[in-house]
Amino acid sequence: MSQHGGPRQGAGRKKGSVSVRSVETIAASLPNGVSPVEYMLGVLHDPASDEKSKAWAAEKAAPFVHPKPAPAQRLVKIELPATDTAEGVSAALGKLIQAVATGDLAPSEAQSVAALIEAQRKAIETNDVLARLDALEEAQRRPGGPKLVA
Repeated sequence: MSQHGGPRQGAGRKKGSVSVRSVETIAASLPNGVSPVEYMLGVLHDPASDEKSKAWAAEKAAPFVHPKPAPAQRLVKIELPATDTAEGVSAALGKLIQAVATGDLAPSEAQSVAALIEAQRKAIETNDVLARLDALEEAQRRPGGPKLVA
């Protein structure tokens, strides 16, 4: 069955792929075989270049040679209630929202903690569903028990 409208799974150009136009542009800009980064590194290492040119080349080439390090993660300490029950998960999310509202926690940090709480909620929900399913199956196995129709 075909899907109408909206994005389709696997459709479109793959992330990071190079278009024909990009390839043509790169080919046209490299008639002598030197890329912009190679040119800047050449200026940087050329003893005849003045300090201003070397500083320019170093500044422009740096992001390609030395990418910025990922931001350091901050340790978040927040007092949360026990999250071993559905009520505890709900209370923990409420506390997390309150911490963001008061400015004790950045929204991005709260989002990371909320993802952990959500994983705990799913685990509780899965255990609850499994227990209920086991009880239904056991009741169905007993003589005279309800018969479930598939």
